[in-house]
Amino acid sequence: MFGLQFLAPLFLAAGAAAISLPVIIHLLNRERARRLVFSTVRFIKMSHQVNVQKHKLKQLLLLLMRLLILALLGIAFSRPFFADTPAATAETGGKRNVVIILDNSYSMGYNDTFDRAKAEARKIVDELHQGDTSALIFSSHRGQVVKSLDSEHERIRTALASAKLTNHTTDYLDAIQSANEMLQQANIGPKQIYFIGDLQKIGWENFIETDRLEPGVQITFVDMSTKDSSNLAITGVSVPQVVLNERKPAQVVVRVENFGDRAVENLPVKLLIDENLVGTDEIDIEPGDVTDAVFQVRFQTEEVHTGYAEIPDEALEIDNKRYFLLQSLKSIKVHCVNGEPSKRNYENETFFLEMALKSRDQNLPIDFTQSTQIPDSTAISAYDVLILANVNRLTTSEAQTLKGFVGSGGGLIVTVGDRIDQDAYRQTLGTGKDSLLPCNFVQPIGDALDHDQFRVIANLDYNHPIFRSFKDPNHGDFGKARFYRYLQAVPLANSAVLASFDDGNPALFEKVYGNGRVLCFTSTIDREWTDLPIHGVYLPFLHEAIKYLALKRTEQRPDYRVGDSVELSGYEHPAGTEIAIFTPNGEETRTQISEHGSVFFDKTEQPGIYSAHISGEVPRYFAINPDTVESDLASRDVEELTSMLTGDSEAVVTTVATSEMITQYHEDVEKNQDVWWYLMLGLFLLAITEMFFANRI
Repeated sequence: MFGLQFLAPLFLAAGAAAISLPVIIHLLNRERARRLVFSTVRFIKMSHQVNVQKHKLKQLLLLLMRLLILALLGIAFSRPFFADTPAATAETGGKRNVVIILDNSYSMGYNDTFDRAKAEARKIVDELHQGDTSALIFSSHRGQVVKSLDSEHERIRTALASAKLTNHTTDYLDAIQSANEMLQQANIGPKQIYFIGDLQKIGWENFIETDRLEPGVQITFVDMSTKDSSNLAITGVSVPQVVLNERKPAQVVVRVENFGDRAVENLPVKLLIDENLVGTDEIDIEPGDVTDAVFQVRFQTEEVHTGYAEIPDEALEIDNKRYFLLQSLKSIKVHCVNGEPSKRNYENETFFLEMALKSRDQNLPIDFTQSTQIPDSTAISAYDVLILANVNRLTTSEAQTLKGFVGSGGGLIVTVGDRIDQDAYRQTLGTGKDSLLPCNFVQPIGDALDHDQFRVIANLDYNHPIFRSFKDPNHGDFGKARFYRYLQAVPLANSAVLASFDDGNPALFEKVYGNGRVLCFTSTIDREWTDLPIHGVYLPFLHEAIKYLALKRTEQRPDYRVGDSVELSGYEHPAGTEIAIFTPNGEETRTQISEHGSVFFDKTEQPGIYSAHISGEVPRYFAINPDTVESDLASRDVEELTSMLTGDSEAVVTTVATSEMITQYHEDVEKNQDVWWYLMLGLFLLAITEMFFANRI
């Protein structure tokens, strides 16, 4: 039962004692009758009686106001409040501590689930009393404390009115831990968590025993999951990183998954590139199964294309689209620096190389050029792959040009021969982990003129893209090629050996340098040290190596998820150059290039295609997609979750309130009510009235 109570009742006694003072002063200062002798006193008596009566009434009113002022002062300092009496709060203290957790992950967008969840939250708030405390937490991939634990319940209603779904997945534990910690600060009253969500299984995958609620904290689940729910989602789009203008078209594969328990027939899957419809493929999907829709694409242009795949499914729309990028090239631009040119074909270092790369029957479109000198920093940027064929030495300027080319994403192939100056290479290209080359040259091994002594390639990394196609013996055998001479080399840090001779010495190295890659072949590209050019593996080996480097030169496009931080690297502009990044809905963010030529962007809350613009350059694009692990709407049982978090599906823990807890509760209630402020305001107004009235007497 609610009643008036006082936080500091001693001030009431002080106020009562202070009230007696005006009464005593009034009695001591009252006027005494004096006898006066007049000849005719009848009219004087009548006038005097009227004045005395008015004066007494005014004095009495003035006394009452002063008494009331002292009474209000005593009551105000006693800090009054309205709450349950101690007898009624022996166990509960008269208040509840409630934390509402609202799931706003994207699965709650299934039909009207989120609107119903907000309505349930408002019902809980409407049942709260003035002395209760409440908090609100939104839960998606992490918990977001919207309102801390206090008695201002109206703030929850306001937050619920503007609450929106996120595009993130579900992880309930962060929100539950935040609620658990929050309730530990409450000193009195039941501690209750209301969890409102669809209880997806994925949200509990990271649960461990230490995530259990503290004793005394209870949890009530408001299950918003839809029984017999069904959902279709595009869980992946497989696109080639680069589409070349080859004889055969490239394939785009769209994977669709059925998370429901009913089969779907004739589902139309659409593919759009650059906002143009490429085609529609109808597929059938069994419950819990996946099916691929396959599309053929060709391009005649050389640019970055944006696209998405789409299916119709109205229940949950966010996972019905999946965005992607792909690069189309007319040809791979390869430039070779010939270190040993000759008018005699067989003595020309690049004779066999040129024949292989200019073959009319090749499927891979290559634009091949060559020179005897390394192109300058402006001209070299036009090429995808650069080949150094037995180049004697590099100047410091040429070495810097090469490092800039590879660092910005270019591909480099270095082949050796009798003109290589090993010391010059070490001086200009480095010998440590910052070296452009993946190895240090040691010494030549073998005799190019003695064909009776030779080595063969015995070990290949068939998992590497260059050699993957040679895993099938019908596609060529490297073991048939003879190597009469090679340049012994040792790998440097951050390099890999892709092929080696039968004596264990490396034949082919690879190293990642900046955004590009370097291959180093430790024999000649012509027939001077080996007969590899006359074997069938020579041409496909060169094509695969060049294709590998060219594809790696194109900007890496990871499969970014909503909320990921994106790095756009390889900018050659000065640090501080401004870049404008636009989200799919057109919002603009301006940022600057770092000292390392990179730009970082983390405002990726919306799925779609983002674009980065810098003055004078073609825009860069990147795609953001939702994590479709959230598309599986399967939920967990309420009793199971309750037992998991509390240790007992029906546990009820009663908190016995001590006198200290009740005192703290009363202080909290009084602080929130602030009745004494209103009393002080009334006292101030009464004091002004008393002063005005006293001056008129």
